[in-house]
Amino acid sequence: MLSFIESGYTTKTEYDAAIKAGRLIAPANGSGALGVTIGTHSGAFQADEALGVWMLHQLPRFASAPVTRSRDLKVLEPLTIVIDVAGVYDHGLLRYDHHQRGFFETFDGDAGVAKGPDSATGVFKTKLSASGLVYKHYGREILCALHPALAKTPTDLEWVRTKLYADFMEAIDGNDNGVEIADATRYKENTTLPHRVARLNGRWNDPAGGPSEDERFAGASAVCGEEFAAALEYIVNCELPARTLVEEALLTRAQTHACGQVICLPNSGCPWKTHLYELERKHNVAPLVKFVLYMDSASMWRVQAVTAEGTAFTNRLGLLEVWRGLRDDALVAVSGIQGAKFVHAAGFIGGHATFEGALEMAVITIKASK
Repeated sequence: MLSFIESGYTTKTEYDAAIKAGRLIAPANGSGALGVTIGTHSGAFQADEALGVWMLHQLPRFASAPVTRSRDLKVLEPLTIVIDVAGVYDHGLLRYDHHQRGFFETFDGDAGVAKGPDSATGVFKTKLSASGLVYKHYGREILCALHPALAKTPTDLEWVRTKLYADFMEAIDGNDNGVEIADATRYKENTTLPHRVARLNGRWNDPAGGPSEDERFAGASAVCGEEFAAALEYIVNCELPARTLVEEALLTRAQTHACGQVICLPNSGCPWKTHLYELERKHNVAPLVKFVLYMDSASMWRVQAVTAEGTAFTNRLGLLEVWRGLRDDALVAVSGIQGAKFVHAAGFIGGHATFEGALEMAVITIKASK
């Protein structure tokens, strides 16, 4: 018999109540052991519940749980956990719907407080979908199940959990709740995960004898899982190590130059912008970093301006105006820096044959700005 922890309930009282209500049912194999079941709605499916079911299946206690798709409350009531249907959000009862009147929960907001985005207490203001609720309550377990090393580093786990929500899950929440990504759009975006899942539903003119609705749903759930796992893998194996390197560079920036406004990274492929902004806030950095140095794939040292946060092309400080658009001998003649290779016409990046020369380009620019 499954323990109350294995069953998905958080207290013995809830577990006993579930048994009494018949929410833990005997499996079809007749073993006599209690089994767990997952429920969601029938009919046309969306990425939301397809992803939510996949996430639940990553947890050992739900890994082999059969999925019942129905809108009949009598069918759903005995099931262990139900998402995206039945009109109830109650973590204690393992019920995770988001359609009911008055519901407005967010990823990091205080429970039961918000009535809309303006009153949401956390950083995130997007109303949760069913999969968002699953991620909110089970996200840490899911991430550790897929990447066990995260369980050993709680701070990394929390960062990855929030990063994946911002980069992946919030879009699912917004889409399923009808939240536009912008007040006005210039073109249609029909390549998103929700769009691709929608196309997996049966069509009005499908010939008879094709896949059943439940078979189509299972395929959609697998597609969602592949996307989730890929996004998570990138964050864990690329973004997280990059963040470590950026933090090391930021904390040792005085060793790069005493002005504290230049950092040096070990290579050109390290994604640094988002991490730098976050880490500057974390460590109360002042003055802010103006330039990042790194060696590119051709062994040239680059000096790149840091853009103002939230902008794509506005630099905190661009390389000197008189250098912009010049290359090689012409740049050396104007700058007086031997080995200077180029400065982009927009002033956001330049190149030098050596680290020392790239640093000099940055420092001269910083001094000239005072």
